[in-house]
Amino acid sequence: MAQRIPDVPPQAPYAEMPKSSLVRQIVATPWLTLVLMGSSLFLLAMMTSTVWGDRGLLAMWRTQHDLERLVREIEIIEQKNATLVREVQRLRSDLGYIEKIAREELGLVRPGEIIFEFAD
Repeated sequence: MAQRIPDVPPQAPYAEMPKSSLVRQIVATPWLTLVLMGSSLFLLAMMTSTVWGDRGLLAMWRTQHDLERLVREIEIIEQKNATLVREVQRLRSDLGYIEKIAREELGLVRPGEIIFEFAD
């Protein structure tokens, strides 16, 4: 005679084991909790230092902009310096230029010249 097996729904072989999560395991072991919290705080401090520190990304960005500004200022000063060097050379060698400057800026005239000034 055949025995009848009651209808039991099929279950997974591990269904009877309690489900444990990673968080429960971490909280259950205090030393692991301390290690993870310490590591997290260290990483947070390092990220903060990397962005906002004395040598962080923001400081590097400011330094780069200062460098670009200073390079532009140096180029302008070098152009002015070259202009002044050319003017000094002309003042040392070109008598016509010296006379022109003396007439325009100092108001000098040659002996015997007559000056006409017109009133506006």
